[in-house]
Amino acid sequence: MNYKVRSTGTWQHTLDIDVPADEVARRLGDVARQIQRQASLPGFRRGRVPIDLVRQHFAHSVEQEFLETFVPRITSEAVDQARLNPVVPPLVRNVRFSPGQPLRFEAVVDVRPEIEVKDYRRIPVRRTVRPVDEAQVQKVLADLQEESAVFADLDRPAERGDVVLLDSTRLDAGGRRLQGTRAKNRRIQLGAPDLLPDLENGLLGASAGQERTIEVGYPPDYAVAELAGHQARYVIKVRKIQAKNLREMDDNFAREVFHLESLEELRSRVRLNLEMEERVRSQREVEAGVTEVLLSRNPMDLPERLVEWMLERVIREATGKREVPDKLRAELAERYRPQVERSLKREVLLSSVARQEKLDVTEEETAEEIDRMAQAEPRQAARVRARYQTPEARANLRESLLERKALDWLINEAEVQDDVGTESPIVVPATR
Repeated sequence: MNYKVRSTGTWQHTLDIDVPADEVARRLGDVARQIQRQASLPGFRRGRVPIDLVRQHFAHSVEQEFLETFVPRITSEAVDQARLNPVVPPLVRNVRFSPGQPLRFEAVVDVRPEIEVKDYRRIPVRRTVRPVDEAQVQKVLADLQEESAVFADLDRPAERGDVVLLDSTRLDAGGRRLQGTRAKNRRIQLGAPDLLPDLENGLLGASAGQERTIEVGYPPDYAVAELAGHQARYVIKVRKIQAKNLREMDDNFAREVFHLESLEELRSRVRLNLEMEERVRSQREVEAGVTEVLLSRNPMDLPERLVEWMLERVIREATGKREVPDKLRAELAERYRPQVERSLKREVLLSSVARQEKLDVTEEETAEEIDRMAQAEPRQAARVRARYQTPEARANLRESLLERKALDWLINEAEVQDDVGTESPIVVPATR
């Protein structure tokens, strides 16, 4: 195998790969012998067809299998020999193949951008400090009271204020039930401020045991991207109509629901959790501010294939890996592209800062992170550890940890100004 490397764009190389005819013939022979094991023809038992007849009668299958298995393998070998680090699978094109002739093709390889990051020290960033007040504590306690409500069955049609216990399944344009959309034992309170009007109107007057078909219109900013700005039909099976009764907010509430000694202890726990959430929010605010300045000071172009590849992954995740119409896919691509590009640029910049500052992640740090994740999910510990057994998975984890370390380094270097209060910036030291 011979190859030449050409630069064909920013962060892109094209390999012109040439495989000699004798190697092609040898590989075709290997494939033909594999097919021979399962081949059958009149007059011959399975696996007993002479190799010449296999080549003659199964020529297309031999050539197809050869191209599907050999081309990716030889591409990978050429990429490794050229010491390129592709960020997306190489694109194979212009394949020129004919038995008895050399195999020639091109492999387009997009590599991770490496830039010299500018003006990344002492980034100015503002942080809003928000002390936890009693109103926030009361709001959480009220939410806990709602979540621990007791439900009593009602023997009448649903009215505003009632709770409807139901099963639902979304329908496609032809009225068929969409696989993977069934929800069971879902409680919906009629009159809730965030309830979609179409859904509420479709449930008012419903009785236990009744089945209804409801069409629901979703606002453009709805959280589920697949539904935002669209109409959807559901078949609803009403299980029960219920009244929601709230428990008294007292020491018994704290003991029976949360196994604490008193309401005051529950109140203290709530305050501590809110203060922890505020510290996390504050840290995220500093991270976002540092990242925004870093991006604005270091504009860059990304490999288009990298953007498209990541965009496809995001769309598949947003749609539950279901097939969606081309129009919806185009809408989702337009919606997600800005955040995909921003995320990729952030990764490139943090990786480059780590390189410039000679930050590193050791194998011990990688192992510690795997241990931490396994301990966080005791029942899934074995599965978590198995997930990081391959070199590729561990390399991806190390890259993620390195980006985290670079961001922590930038925060330590940043000039953080608090808008309210005197709380000092939250930083995590980075090690070299």
